[in-house]
Amino acid sequence: MKLACPTCRAEIATADINVATDVALCRACGNTFRISEAVGGPTGRMLSSLISSLAPLAGPATPVDLNSPPAGAWYRPEADGFTAGAATRSWTALFIVPFTCVWSGFSMFGIYGTQIIKGHFSMTQSLFGLPFLIGSLFLVSWCAMSVAGKVDIAVHGDRLAIFTGVGPLGVTRVASLSDFKTAREDWGHMTNNNQPTRVIRLEGARSMAFGSMLSTERRCFLLAAMQTALSGSNRSPIFVSR
Repeated sequence: MKLACPTCRAEIATADINVATDVALCRACGNTFRISEAVGGPTGRMLSSLISSLAPLAGPATPVDLNSPPAGAWYRPEADGFTAGAATRSWTALFIVPFTCVWSGFSMFGIYGTQIIKGHFSMTQSLFGLPFLIGSLFLVSWCAMSVAGKVDIAVHGDRLAIFTGVGPLGVTRVASLSDFKTAREDWGHMTNNNQPTRVIRLEGARSMAFGSMLSTERRCFLLAAMQTALSGSNRSPIFVSR
């Protein structure tokens, strides 16, 4: 199905069409619109029926009061914006931390530790161990985020900064708030067991996704904060789809 923007008539890419939420994004002009309304006719009515049948899967709209953050989240209004955030710690740490200690400990000692003890360097053995080393680094970072990680959002005027990491160590992405028009929940990358994660996706002139390690409650809270910022309002509560 080809879909054109009702504003500028540019063709919409398939990746920018979300049938489940009845929303499409035109990257040419930044407009967002309802798919069913743009299509019209019998096809539009069929889409509306399909979207209605999918709605129960997303659950009812739930009020999120920014002044009453859930456990592990925070919101601080400021003169020119706000700061908000949430911890990424979870019960997953009870499994992943012991697993990482055993798996990484045995593999790293067997491949590199034995070379250090013998005082003999083996190029073949070291190259063989690179995938295990990369896997260990990934597991250690996952452990750190599960135990003490956080996602911080800072909005000051038109400046948006999103930090993901542990303490002062992590990645900060900076953008202009005006680059984005909508904030919604979306599917993120696939996990190791082929299950997609849920993320907060900002869309407009550019796209940005974050928050894949947040719990549902904390993710919905930060989503509400971003929706409030994009609406230009500091009032709450705001309703988001769970």
